[in-house]
Amino acid sequence: MKHSSTLFALFLFTLFLQAQTPESGKKPVDAYKKSSVVKAYKTAMKEKNYGKAKQALDDAIKKHEVAAQDPQLYQFKAYALNELIGVENRKIYLNTNPDTATYFSYIYELYSTGLMCDSIETAHVLHTPKAKHQYRYAVAQVMMPYRNNVLNAGKFYYRKKDYAKAFQYIDMYASTKTAPVFLTPKGETQVNDPDDLTDISVLAVLSAYGSNDHQGVVRYLSQSLDDKQLQSQLLEIGSKSAAALGDTLEMVRLLENGFYAYPASDYFFITLVKYYNDHALYAKALTIVLKMVELHPNHRDYWFMAGKEQMLLGDYEAALQSFNRCVELKADDAESHSALGNIYLHQAHQAYAQFDLPLSDPTYSQRKAAITQLYQQACHSFEQARLFDQLHPDLWLPGLREAYFKLNMGKELRALEKEGKGK
Repeated sequence: MKHSSTLFALFLFTLFLQAQTPESGKKPVDAYKKSSVVKAYKTAMKEKNYGKAKQALDDAIKKHEVAAQDPQLYQFKAYALNELIGVENRKIYLNTNPDTATYFSYIYELYSTGLMCDSIETAHVLHTPKAKHQYRYAVAQVMMPYRNNVLNAGKFYYRKKDYAKAFQYIDMYASTKTAPVFLTPKGETQVNDPDDLTDISVLAVLSAYGSNDHQGVVRYLSQSLDDKQLQSQLLEIGSKSAAALGDTLEMVRLLENGFYAYPASDYFFITLVKYYNDHALYAKALTIVLKMVELHPNHRDYWFMAGKEQMLLGDYEAALQSFNRCVELKADDAESHSALGNIYLHQAHQAYAQFDLPLSDPTYSQRKAAITQLYQQACHSFEQARLFDQLHPDLWLPGLREAYFKLNMGKELRALEKEGKGK
């Protein structure tokens, strides 16, 4: 009997040990006591060990969900950060090994902490009848003196071309202009920033784009466009960011706005024409090309582009006029002469396809002559292309070979074939 009692006792002891052993691979989590955390914080603050005070709060917030949802701990953290900022500020003032980056980082963390404090408390207020904000005003009073510093930090990093950090601070400055944390109990804002939102938005867009943060560009683009001096550049940046984000509609909208506002900018024109042609939107491409023709009637390239778009649309008569204008402006324009030759060949092919008349038809000779004339015009255009650009036979050799053949110009055709073999 005694032996059985001993075994039973050992069994119970084993169960007790198992109950005290944490799960495999996991460390036991210390029980959370807010009073202990607050005591550690206050002791460190009294000793002016502000880093240790902040660390006590950070550890609690990181380890315990209940601490992470306690706005008062964030308020205490804001106080610790304020002291740390003061220490760094004194170093800067006295020029005793100042650390500007650390100084700015504490200010940013202070703002993040204040916003978190207010967010958690606001959620509690909204879901608790008759509850009011207890920490908002005190936290705001700590944050308010550093508004200019947040902006200056953004400018500091922008000058250093650290655009990601620049945007981080500029975004914080801009986004907190209307932050609830700065509201008084009467609902009035304590923020008294200058009317600088357009300038700040421009800086935000440039910083975001510099760090490939295309969402950041989109967030501030609209306000930034009020800057008329930089509007062209900002529209270009906006269109590129929209493209990077896959927002084709917005990209095209910005490109079109940029083109009609700044037709002298090649970027909007070239990018739009390419996009329209890539998507077979030739009528839209022609519209903006003709706008450039209207603005620059003596610019050969725009007339040439118009002719190409008109050909793509099947409007060969209009294309003839455009390419003829090209050779008027530039007599040795081999490309335009070649384009004219191809149009005349195309028209000859069409006329021949419809030429199904008996010899007795009274219009037979007239229509046959018309076809011959088209080949003659094509022949002339290709000969001009050859004259002005012998190094690129692809512009004239195939077309000229056909024209000679159709016109029964055997001597010229043999000479051309001989020339072609030598190339």
